[in-house]
Amino acid sequence: MSDFEDLVREGLLNCHIHLPNVSHDGGIIGAAVSGGADSVSLLVSLCHLLKPHSIPLKVITVNHYIRQESETCGDVDFVKQLCQSLKNQGYDVELTVHELQKGQVAALAEKKSIGIEAAARELRYEAFDKFIKQNNLKCLCLAHNKNDQLETLLMRFLQGAGTDSAAGIPQVRGKYIRPLLDIERTEIEDYLTQNNITWRTDSTNSDTAYLRNRIRSKLVPLLNENFAGWDKAVLTGAQKAADDSEVLSQIIVMEPDELSWDDSFYEFPRGLQIRVLLKLANNAGCSTRIPYAFLQDVCDCVKYADNYNRRKVEKRFEDLCFTLDEKGVSVKKCQEVQNEIVFSAIIEKSGFYEAPAGRVFIPEGFNFPLRIRSWCPGDEVQTADGGTKKVADVFSDWHVPQEKRQCIPVVQELKPPEQKIVCILGSSFGYKDWIVKNEKM
Repeated sequence: MSDFEDLVREGLLNCHIHLPNVSHDGGIIGAAVSGGADSVSLLVSLCHLLKPHSIPLKVITVNHYIRQESETCGDVDFVKQLCQSLKNQGYDVELTVHELQKGQVAALAEKKSIGIEAAARELRYEAFDKFIKQNNLKCLCLAHNKNDQLETLLMRFLQGAGTDSAAGIPQVRGKYIRPLLDIERTEIEDYLTQNNITWRTDSTNSDTAYLRNRIRSKLVPLLNENFAGWDKAVLTGAQKAADDSEVLSQIIVMEPDELSWDDSFYEFPRGLQIRVLLKLANNAGCSTRIPYAFLQDVCDCVKYADNYNRRKVEKRFEDLCFTLDEKGVSVKKCQEVQNEIVFSAIIEKSGFYEAPAGRVFIPEGFNFPLRIRSWCPGDEVQTADGGTKKVADVFSDWHVPQEKRQCIPVVQELKPPEQKIVCILGSSFGYKDWIVKNEKM
């Protein structure tokens, strides 16, 4: 057994998977494999680890059809060939290929007003859930590694994550486990190289339009060069956040169908109030991220006794209605969706700012001050070639539904007489940011 496989076995133990016990109980282990280095190392090492215990390995790969067909189908063919090769070598491995319909990811992204990656993830986990049930799996192994964890923690920090998100990727979530989470990407690639095992590379990994890829290619190298030990510090902070989250979860215990909390809500510190609001929103069927600024606004109503002792106060976010009254707080679906959101603020310098849709970042290089505001019909944004394009057409290209468009901030120059729009900040809703770069940037 190689050093790498020892690390994977240790990772399984950290996920409460003891192979002799699984074998004794007649258990089956699953693995999700995309064809990339991480999942290929997971597949091969699991085959080696499970064979002495006669534990079957069920593998699933998902074809999302969101890249060029030659690439995405090539990934599937690669996984098929690898599993067949392992099977020919005597390993008890069986592959299931789950094919999404072409356009299915884009359709879900448009329906739910989320990004393509978020929609793909939702459909992928739906397939995983069914796969786990159909095969009665003890667990399904996912191939997230230590580098993924660090990138996720940096990304969530930049997005202003709360306690739960700041804890990073959990090693165990129900039947989902991540035995590679403490293993570095270099160790994974070394293992494959030493064993002459090839893998596939996703062409979108180099696309810096995605925040994760920008963090991987620009921020992480900067931290490695200038801040020794930053990775250990970030992981320690994540563990502290996970511990805090566990304590809060034990304090705020709520049934999945509960939509209200009594007047003890008003005596809670803000951290617990926000925890209650998020749980109530989730119970009410909220599937999108609620901006922290909105939750703060709801909590601010608690400061004024007459707001909940003598009259009812309502706050709305999308199709959710948050009600504060003498009974406490409740959250429910609104009959009429609020779609008229108007906001405007002057910003003096580069940095992060709270908008109704969440935290946004204004880069350097602009002629400050700028105005960040909601979109208006007729707005046009500058293009890289010096022309203009209707913001409504950009939204159409991004498949942003009408009710979401006024939530997406635009950034407008103030000093030039034309006061042109130079940014559309779509990343808070999972879209790309449209930023017109100039010579200063």
